[in-house]
Amino acid sequence: MTTAVFVGKVGPGDETEPGYLGTLYESSRSIGRCVDIKNSGKYIFLGGTRSGKSLLAENTIATGHSEICYVATAPRAWVMSDADFAARVAGHQARRGANWRTVELDVPGDLYDLIENAEIPTLVDSVGGWVAHDIDFIPDFLRLERAIRRCNVPLSFVAEEAGLSVHPQSAAVRRYVDLLGQANQTIANCVDRVFFVAAGRVIELFSLIFAGEVS
Repeated sequence: MTTAVFVGKVGPGDETEPGYLGTLYESSRSIGRCVDIKNSGKYIFLGGTRSGKSLLAENTIATGHSEICYVATAPRAWVMSDADFAARVAGHQARRGANWRTVELDVPGDLYDLIENAEIPTLVDSVGGWVAHDIDFIPDFLRLERAIRRCNVPLSFVAEEAGLSVHPQSAAVRRYVDLLGQANQTIANCVDRVFFVAAGRVIELFSLIFAGEVS
């Protein structure tokens, strides 16, 4: 399944091209780049709760691939103890086909080797679940970066945007937001494309260096 979505103003004729995000225009001048969303590289899909980021990531990585690995980062204990969360997980599982291989991440530190040694297209959902997996877990960001760069298959991440999550006023949650933000930035620096999802719509995020705004 190919997901056709458009960013900013769509140039003449772009709307007829399947699998394209369209042409992104910045203020009075065009960056002049069409983006092929078909997953041939490494992506991260950022968004708030119920933004549609997981569905878009799943549809994208499933395009053209006969087998996909889905890495579920949330602890199994969450599913066992929270009926609402269990229902959400069941909903995710129901929309994935038989060609999806699910790997439940029992130990958060196992993610590095799993990514680095992946043999089929892999989707990690979600970065927030990975960070919150264990109260004592602190991601090794250098190891994460190395694993992503060494991965030789299409790789995508679903991630909660730190500033759009629910934030109770506690030191533990502030720590979580800090680690999540750092993890997202680390991943974004390593992948080919960074997408922001809201209300089931998507835009691609560009760095200032890419856009030519800084030298």
